[in-house]
Amino acid sequence: MLRVEHLTKDFGPLRAVNDLSFELQRGRICGFVGPNGAGKTTTMRMIATLEEPTAGTISVNGMSLFDDPYRVRRSIGFMPDHYGVYPALTCEDYLEFYARAYEVPRGLRESRIRNIMEFTGLERIAAKPVESLSKGMKQRLNLGRALINDPMLLIMDEPAAGLDPRARVELRFLVKSLAERGKTIFISSHILTELAEICDHMLIIDHGRSVAFGRFEDIQKNLQEGTEITLRLLHADQVPRLELQLSERPHVQNIRVDPNGLLTFNFRDELARFPDLLRELLNAGFSIVECRHGALSMEDVFLKITEGSLT
Repeated sequence: MLRVEHLTKDFGPLRAVNDLSFELQRGRICGFVGPNGAGKTTTMRMIATLEEPTAGTISVNGMSLFDDPYRVRRSIGFMPDHYGVYPALTCEDYLEFYARAYEVPRGLRESRIRNIMEFTGLERIAAKPVESLSKGMKQRLNLGRALINDPMLLIMDEPAAGLDPRARVELRFLVKSLAERGKTIFISSHILTELAEICDHMLIIDHGRSVAFGRFEDIQKNLQEGTEITLRLLHADQVPRLELQLSERPHVQNIRVDPNGLLTFNFRDELARFPDLLRELLNAGFSIVECRHGALSMEDVFLKITEGSLT
């Protein structure tokens, strides 16, 4: 659905995007992550045909952005982080205006607007002036505007910024629903925990370059030095002996004990083999009352593979 090859953008001596390449299939949700100034918004604007690349190619559903920009624009919905409104218009009038701008046929216009307002939950405030809407409702209207041309590719730049927790949950539901309908979604956010919940792919960039791309689970697995295991013992005096016994295991590394007596280590073998080790420890008389395994969070992954930070 989306193919980007060797995309580059220069602003004078500054190279904002540097030889970026990736592709997305239909129905995927790809989280787009990077430090401030990494080139995310510039990349999104180029894909949305709002910024001309210095070099490289972009195609949407097999259509070249350069050879057929008009058709590409009709296939894209762009939801920017900031957007202008016409304060004198109602929500329904606002969507009507953009439906006409996209040349949605008159016979389809009314039903398209009605369906979008039902999907985004705007039908109950259809007659309300745009300028009086809350931040959450404005974001719903922004999403509705981006969907008015029934795009195959939806580009969303920081859609959850400034939303309250309920509005963010509702936005996640809408994004998942759109993907289930076959739309490809390219979404950036600084709220990494939320991206982890909805995205099946991640693209992480730093200084305009791709530093990781693929399924989040695969990126996570490649970075993590084994599975992190934490054990709690009923009898704290057993901890030193357990630490010694684990240190003799070839697949156990980086053993540490915190002040509360929790023992944590990295298990470098297949996780399916860990129950065998746990069984051996229990049979050896260790009073293990809690066992849990963890993985790198999206924040951990981000900080490990970028030189920047989230703020």
